Amino acid sequence: MTILDVRDLQITFTDDEKQSHVAVDKVNFSLKKGEILGIVGESGSGKSVTSLGIMGLLPPTGKISGGEILFSDSQSSSVVDLVSLSSKQKRDYRGGKIGMIFQEPMSSLNPVYNIGFQIIEAIRLHQDVSETQAKRKAISLLQEVKLLPTDRDLELEYRENNSLKKPTDKDIQQYINKRKQAILRKFPHEMSGGQLQRVMIAIAISCQPIILIADEPTTALDVTVQGTILELLKELCRSREMALIFITHDLAVVANIADSLAVMYQGKIVEYGTATDILLNPQQPYTKGLLACRPRLDETRSYLPTVTDFLENKLETREEKFPVKLKKILLTQPLLTVTNLKVGFRKKTTFPWQKDYFWAVNDVSFQLFPGETLGLVGESGCGKSTLARTILRLIPNHEGNIEFLGQNLTQLPLKSKSLRLLRREMQIVFQNPYNSLNPRRNIGQTILEPMIIHRTGGNQKKRRERVRYLLERVGLNPDWFNRYPHELSGGQRQRVCIARALALNPQLIICDESVSALDVSIQAQVLNLLKELQAEFGLTYIFISHDLSVVKFISDRIIVMNRGKIEEMSTTDQIINNPQREYTRQLIASIPKFPSVA
Repeated sequence: MTILDVRDLQITFTDDEKQSHVAVDKVNFSLKKGEILGIVGESGSGKSVTSLGIMGLLPPTGKISGGEILFSDSQSSSVVDLVSLSSKQKRDYRGGKIGMIFQEPMSSLNPVYNIGFQIIEAIRLHQDVSETQAKRKAISLLQEVKLLPTDRDLELEYRENNSLKKPTDKDIQQYINKRKQAILRKFPHEMSGGQLQRVMIAIAISCQPIILIADEPTTALDVTVQGTILELLKELCRSREMALIFITHDLAVVANIADSLAVMYQGKIVEYGTATDILLNPQQPYTKGLLACRPRLDETRSYLPTVTDFLENKLETREEKFPVKLKKILLTQPLLTVTNLKVGFRKKTTFPWQKDYFWAVNDVSFQLFPGETLGLVGESGCGKSTLARTILRLIPNHEGNIEFLGQNLTQLPLKSKSLRLLRREMQIVFQNPYNSLNPRRNIGQTILEPMIIHRTGGNQKKRRERVRYLLERVGLNPDWFNRYPHELSGGQRQRVCIARALALNPQLIICDESVSALDVSIQAQVLNLLKELQAEFGLTYIFISHDLSVVKFISDRIIVMNRGKIEEMSTTDQIINNPQREYTRQLIASIPKFPSVA
């Protein structure tokens, strides 16, 4: 039974000059009861705008200028055109019959209220129930999304923790109620990204929707957490007979979840059919590009094909340009040596004189050689970013040594001239390029700033010439000198961050999840760029990521971290093909996989 039929949908936006721009151009697709439809495409392709049109959540500048969105409630035979409904009628459908999960849960949840209040609010908005009933339902939902164990599991948990005495039924019930109340009282900032996304799913399914729209729900999550969220969504669709529209830029993510796929490009659906047909036998160059540009564990490449290569038929001109010479690299003197490094954060204690630490980095030792790319991989919270910031002396260490260019950084005062000179040779590219750039400075000033601070690059004219050269080198137009960050896309902003890192001719660049938030097509471009720059400038990288497939493409050696310690460290091929630790095997198993293209 078809429950959603989108016909010739057209959505336009009006700019400040009253000019109309088509964002979604005559899109057609349908959705059956219990079906999972994947909508795939790059940022700006119209995926999210299509979903906002279905939900009736378009901004004031946007409007549905044509087409129909026919919704059929499975409980009745009537068909409703959602486009023709009034704002009040749309509110009844939105949340009540069609739920939505947004990409960034921290932005979707109100930081002022605890999660219990926010789930209960959603329930009572669409259902005529008391607060006590809504609270009971909220707890049930949290158990359904596996954020809270079931009553039976909570009972077993209590018995295990109190094995020395025989608990009464009253003791067990008090413990269960305490755990339930505790999770309802939690605020968003007290939870991880994966936990917050489960809260968002609980809110979205709280009113028994017939259709659930998930807009990039796993983009910023670790691969292991991403896998559990995908499995949860599949399970909910089966148990509730609920249809799902799953929006993403990564075909690999939907490969094992979607029944059908719609590939969007520049506001249009360029390919539509069953997931198996599209993944195994894509017809359009754009689809082939999306499939090819994601790094794969079963392939060894030095250049990632991009979507542009397929659209412009340039694949034949691409060569394997960057052969890895790891044995030669390892014969040189190390650029960086980290020995028995420990970094801790003080825990809250009962008394101020008590000192108890959480060890984010615990006895870590490794060497980094000139011209090498060392991959640092692990889940969020394993200590990757803390280790990187400690190497740069942005976080103090408790024990151990960090030797860079023959000098012990841990023995240099933070304001010393020696450390200031060494910092010219160390730069970092952060995960979120928008937060890394000052919105009040144009990109030219942003790249100029390190040269001004460190008094390098010659006079003002020479510095500006170097900025223009760097912009060109990272694939941006030098005439964009006076543009501001908000005028650039995510991939372009990350290129500005890379250009800024190159401004001082450093020897070491730390890339901290620098491609995690980018589309797979933009990700491929940035990864290729990093390799090109390494070959040209002789750079050394520490590349941090939670995705082993990305780390495999760019790294010579890999360090796997878990709970502040090194699980294993070896060459890329050894880690991928013959992992020694169970944790590494789990990371590899969590990477989204898709079938080979015919």
